[in-house]
Amino acid sequence: MTFPSEPPLPPHAQPPTTPPPLPPPPTSSAAQGLVIRWGLGDVFIGLALWIAGGIVASIILITAGDGSESSFTELSLGALTISMVCGWAGFLGWPVVATYWKGQRSLRLDFGLDLRAIDLAWGLVGGFVALVLSILGGIAWVLISGEPSPSNTEFLPTKPSALTAFVIFFLVAICTPVVEELFFRGLFLRALGRRWNLVTGVIISSLVFGLFHAQGDTWGQAAFIVGVTATYGAVFALLVIRANGRLGPSIVAHICVNAVGVLGALYL
Repeated sequence: MTFPSEPPLPPHAQPPTTPPPLPPPPTSSAAQGLVIRWGLGDVFIGLALWIAGGIVASIILITAGDGSESSFTELSLGALTISMVCGWAGFLGWPVVATYWKGQRSLRLDFGLDLRAIDLAWGLVGGFVALVLSILGGIAWVLISGEPSPSNTEFLPTKPSALTAFVIFFLVAICTPVVEELFFRGLFLRALGRRWNLVTGVIISSLVFGLFHAQGDTWGQAAFIVGVTATYGAVFALLVIRANGRLGPSIVAHICVNAVGVLGALYL
């Protein structure tokens, strides 16, 4: 998996046995000569829009009278939907803008948004590995601190109605992995890889991924959640690299991790 700083060679110039570089070359004659201009600047814009969306969501919830401390501890379905969708302007909306404004006008070609049958198998393996690493981290936390391991799912309601549970599962376990993988392993990882190298891309994108999931009552709890989530991010990034840039395996793995977390928070 490579991230060339210059536009890739057209298909006829690639050796037949060489896997296509990333981002893949344009597939139509009209797209030939297209210069890929998205990069780290678009990452910063996406992150800024996510933060702005969170601020807008907070204002909406507070204005609507759903901004009390108890409400934020266990969000209602409406509050949860607002808080998530407002952030998608950065993580989903800006990659779409970037590919049409600065790229090949394709989320598949620019950011690897593609799913193949083999991706399901590798995604399940990756999800299992991520969950095992999370369990080991939780065991280490308990042994060191003597307290239950922190979780970033405490905002979810417990034992909700069937409809509420379905909507929450759809939003958190299905939609969120697609949106976050498109941004962190689609745009972010590629932008870092093109600017520096893959190792730097995996480390920085995974760490920022962890930081954006920071929660907890103490610095120690927040650091634990950041570390565990960053580990997830590294596993997802390695799955993308192994798949030569396709997001399919990382999306499946991310869905597995979020599904286990959501079901555990709702019913355990």
